[in-house]
Amino acid sequence: MFTTILRRRVPAFLAAGAAAVAVLGLAAPAGASTGPRQTSPEQAGYTANHALFKEVDATVYLRDPTQFSGIVARYGHSVQLWAGAGLVVSLNFTASTSGGTYTPSATIYNGGTHQVIASDPNAKHKLYRDESWSPGVGGPWGWGDSVWLYIGYSPVTGHLEMEAQEVEYVSSTIQWSYELYGQSFDKARIGSNFGSSPWDAFYSYTPPANPVKLASYTRVHLTSTSDHGDDLSSSWWMRHKLLAQPPGRGLVAIPHDLTDRGASLQTWFVPKSAQGSS
Repeated sequence: MFTTILRRRVPAFLAAGAAAVAVLGLAAPAGASTGPRQTSPEQAGYTANHALFKEVDATVYLRDPTQFSGIVARYGHSVQLWAGAGLVVSLNFTASTSGGTYTPSATIYNGGTHQVIASDPNAKHKLYRDESWSPGVGGPWGWGDSVWLYIGYSPVTGHLEMEAQEVEYVSSTIQWSYELYGQSFDKARIGSNFGSSPWDAFYSYTPPANPVKLASYTRVHLTSTSDHGDDLSSSWWMRHKLLAQPPGRGLVAIPHDLTDRGASLQTWFVPKSAQGSS
């Protein structure tokens, strides 16, 4: 476990295109650290770049997935680190909208070929703080929990660690680890995803009649390799709204403006009236 986690854990747990933007009232925030909007085939949220990152984390509330069953077949929440065309690390909680549970997973991809290098590497879990670790990620998680998602990388040792933890009681915990030498993660992402990988565009989407709130992410935090830690509003890096839009199709989801001085964000499904936006 990195010392940054140990320092931050105790206080932490105490406590679109123009038409779509107009529909949801989401004007881009001003500031020197604001970059142009970006698109992803399957993820909506925020991207941070123009820095080298060693940590990204956020907390998300797991809502009842069945309420979105008429919109998408599956969706998830993730934090990610990207090393250009090198490796991509993604920590996810994914749900089928025909059921009421979320499946945790951690995946390391080759960013160039999109092939999976490791899936749930060295996973271990426990249900209670004083319990011994068991191998694997354990069973699915029910909706109604808030979950802290964390990825941390040590450029010095090459050690990669991912963690998911239930927030309210600091109880259920999953950890993954892997050794990756010589990586430079120049992009971090936080948000909602709909495909089976960061490049998947072949999923169904039925636009709702009106905008629908999908998720809220809070306590968003990034740390650079120079040990500068801050939220998405930091001038040490550039932030971008990330819009989910498969090639040749309409918008699926977009993020709301940042709140809580850059530490919180929401994602929304885009209604049918805004599907022609780009």
